[in-house]
Amino acid sequence: MAPGLYQITFGFYAKKLPVVRVYVNSEMIFCIQSGGKDVGKENSGGLNKNVITSVGKHSAGNISGLTLNEFVALPARARISLCYEGDAIGEGFFSLRKL
Repeated sequence: MAPGLYQITFGFYAKKLPVVRVYVNSEMIFCIQSGGKDVGKENSGGLNKNVITSVGKHSAGNISGLTLNEFVALPARARISLCYEGDAIGEGFFSLRKL
């Protein structure tokens, strides 16, 4: 409800490299995917230093994933939504915290 600075944190763990889009009031604020590309910021050259590039499978299974810790300035009564594209079978978390 209150405007201000917020911390968005999420992580998704699945066999297929996921794509995650975050929206504020139905407008996308960023889109991020594993593999070294930020698909939401074409004008930045397509590279995003916050993205994990997979180096292959681990003998213990799926132990790393796509994670993000981002800070945003939200307007009053902002609606946050998240769109995940990836494996139907996987694990994940999402956190939103007012600073």
